[in-house]
Amino acid sequence: MARVFSGASLRDTRLLAGLSAAELAASVGRSPWAVLKYETGAVQPPILIADALAEALGVPLESLLVNDSLAVAVA
Repeated sequence: MARVFSGASLRDTRLLAGLSAAELAASVGRSPWAVLKYETGAVQPPILIADALAEALGVPLESLLVNDSLAVAVA
């Protein structure tokens, strides 16, 4: 099953870390609006940014991913 970035996981992890969207955005070189769009699922971050977000939050990238039940396996 494919794994996709989870905006909800990003938001929850950011809040648990006690960071504002602006603080997290500054640490990865993005705007606060970009972080909010990632959190709401309006935009999927590029893999390098997703990895930077995880690193800034001190968590493995896997913790920001969820199973995509809509993904179709290619044989």
